[in-house]
Amino acid sequence: MKRLLFVLTRLWRYHNLYFLKPHDAVNDTLTSSLLHRLDWSGPVVEIGAGDGVFSYVMHGGSFPLCFDRYLLTDLSKTDIYDSHRADVLRPAVKLNSPDIELAIDAKDSHVRKIREIGFAKRSQVAAYEALPLTSASVDKIFYYTPHGLNDHEKAIRETVRVLKSGGRMLILLYDTKFSNSFLCHRLAKSLPDPVASYFRRLDGGRFQEITRLAKSPKEWEQFFDHYGFAIESHHSGLSMFAWKIYDVQTRPILKPLIRFFGFLPNQVRKFIKLIWMLIFYPYLVFFYLLFSNEFLKIGGADCYHAYQLKKAV
Repeated sequence: MKRLLFVLTRLWRYHNLYFLKPHDAVNDTLTSSLLHRLDWSGPVVEIGAGDGVFSYVMHGGSFPLCFDRYLLTDLSKTDIYDSHRADVLRPAVKLNSPDIELAIDAKDSHVRKIREIGFAKRSQVAAYEALPLTSASVDKIFYYTPHGLNDHEKAIRETVRVLKSGGRMLILLYDTKFSNSFLCHRLAKSLPDPVASYFRRLDGGRFQEITRLAKSPKEWEQFFDHYGFAIESHHSGLSMFAWKIYDVQTRPILKPLIRFFGFLPNQVRKFIKLIWMLIFYPYLVFFYLLFSNEFLKIGGADCYHAYQLKKAV
């Protein structure tokens, strides 16, 4: 019952953030559910924090209906979310836990948003492959495998360097089995131009970025052992079918939708957004229960793995 309540509340809160891409809420609710089962006690350094909203909502935070990701987009950029506007982020809840001592991300716009949320005590822009931390200085790391990661193995070596002996790492990773579930990439490969180019733009490099960071559970076990980590706990979820839907969903019409909602007066926008969310939310709950692989296993193999690791003493 407790896990179901967690799912229902996070689905609504993530849906509030990503209402124009409803299946983002399914994806983030599942990954937050996996990660939330790990040990978050004590001070934590978060690496690959993004703009902070994922972790903030995972741990019980919420935003008012008037705020969502699409207020902070720049449609002229390849990464439309790599932008910042001051005084837009207004968290509705202040959190007392977990104790995020430091949040690190490679993008300045993300770090500025983290500071506005106030989720971490400190935040800093830094490359994941060159962490601004002294060796053996950190008790626990949350490694939220970040977008824009250039060298995964070098980044992992950095976490080994900064972790104390016996320190722990909480990490979210991908499984190789879902490499055929990137529908935009598959359509780009199988269809002629200009249709193929259109689906390549929709994929946006997602296939290449994620699949090069994916391994089977056995391969991850060998990988961790190589770097001196022991697995303390492991949880997995999100079916391949759910990923296929996530990969496409409203992407073909996302920018027109953002423009439409951007033209609306604030109160009208909020009202229409609420109606949109109330229509989609029951469907998202139903879809999650069937295809997240958290409660039923009918949608194919798991896409995500969440590990709690301990560094050898």
